[in-house]
Amino acid sequence: MNDTRRLQDALRELIKVLNEEKSVLLRNDAVSLEKIVEKKNAIIPVILEEQKKGVVADESVRVYAFEIEKLQEVNQLLTRQALSFQEEIYKALSKNTSAKYNTYSKAGGMNNAKEVSIIDQSV
Repeated sequence: MNDTRRLQDALRELIKVLNEEKSVLLRNDAVSLEKIVEKKNAIIPVILEEQKKGVVADESVRVYAFEIEKLQEVNQLLTRQALSFQEEIYKALSKNTSAKYNTYSKAGGMNNAKEVSIIDQSV
C-alpha cells in the first residue's frame, strides 16, 4: 500500500472517531468516551509512523489535517464546557458545607463540626 494512502486512511479514520467523540460529548456519555479515547490511541501510532517515514503530505492529507484541527477545537470546547458545568454543580452542592454545623459524634454527643461533607468517608 502506498504510504500516502496509509496516512490518508488513518486520517480518515481519525476524523470518523473525532465525529463520534463530538456526538458522545454532546450526549455527555462518559462510558463511550473512554472507548473513543482507546480508538484514538490506536490510530495515533500509525500517523506517527508515517511521519517518521517522511511521507510527503499531499493536498488531501492537508484537507484531512485541517478538518481534524477543526474537530479537535470543537471537542476541546465541548470538554471544557462539560467540566465547567460539573464544577458549577459541585460548587452549588458544596456551597453550604463549609459553615459550622452542630452534628452528633460517633459517641452520641454533640460535635461542633467545621465542615460537613456530602461524601460519606467512613469505612
